[in-house]
Formats: sequence, C-alpha cells, structure tokens
Amino acid sequence: MTLSAITFMIIIFGFYAGGFAFFLLKAFKSE
Repeated sequence: MTLSAITFMIIIFGFYAGGFAFFLLKAFKSE
C-alpha cells in the first residue's frame, strides 16, 4: 500500500467516525 492510499483511508475513516460521534451527541442532547 502506498502512503497516499493509507492517508486517504484514515481521512475517510475519520470523516465517518466524526459524523457518527456528532449524530450520537445530537441524539443524546435532544433527550
């Protein structure tokens, strides 16, 4: 694997993890 491919995967994973955490935080605050 090239370094750029690894970096791309990390960015995508961080994007999904961040969106999921934001969704959980929003759901938790609305209760």
